[in-house]
Amino acid sequence: MNDQPVSQRARKPIPKRIRFEVFKRDGFKCQYCGASAPDVLLQVDHIKPAAAGGEDDIINLITACAACNAGKRDKPLDDKTTVAKARQQLEELQERREQLEMMMAWQEGLRSIGREAVDRICAYWQELTPGWAVNENGKKNLRKWLRTFSLDEITRAMDVAADQYLKLGKDEKITSESWNIAFDKIPGICRVERASKDDPDIKDLYYIRGIARNRSGYFDNFKALEWLKAARSWDVPIEELRQIACNATSWTRFVEGIEAAIEIREREQKGR
Repeated sequence: MNDQPVSQRARKPIPKRIRFEVFKRDGFKCQYCGASAPDVLLQVDHIKPAAAGGEDDIINLITACAACNAGKRDKPLDDKTTVAKARQQLEELQERREQLEMMMAWQEGLRSIGREAVDRICAYWQELTPGWAVNENGKKNLRKWLRTFSLDEITRAMDVAADQYLKLGKDEKITSESWNIAFDKIPGICRVERASKDDPDIKDLYYIRGIARNRSGYFDNFKALEWLKAARSWDVPIEELRQIACNATSWTRFVEGIEAAIEIREREQKGR
């Protein structure tokens, strides 16, 4: 009974672990026709047929779709193709390993640069705020800001925040409240500075909006900025807008002041 040909003996199925490794190596793609999962059902085929003594070693296994595998049956690839395929598979595996190592090294390099940038920004802010240090939550915020703004933008915003918002207590030391306010203002200052490159008036308009907001109960930040931009489009001077904001005691008075300034410019242009 033991002298049956190999082709007639019951072969053990290829273990799932090995099949998975073959599929991963071949990119879950049939190596005969190029079809990929999930469009086709993939199987593991022997390069040298098992009927001809081919082993279940991974170097002798290849990913094939069900159609190609059924059509191939025990027909071997020619010797040159078999050798070339094995060599190509080894080369591709080595290339994938090297690319993975390079990618991991690149990612670690980026993380290292990111850590260095955060450390530099922390040191810069701590020079502006002696006696205070950035905690882990603050560093987390800095990492997030660095994904949007450059190192230079953030450090310049820190200068502005320190100048405008830091306050000293009776002991001549920076107060905790002002430190937190100044730190939280940094990304907003970055956004304003970036926007001001396209719109030179934006800094003044934000400042004027802040004056009006502080003098009102209800206030719509978005609409207020739109009204101010509309007024500037009619050449209403910045100083006049600042005066309107200072005189407004409510949202309604602020809007009425802007509307009146625009109407004056409209009449002036019509009378020309």
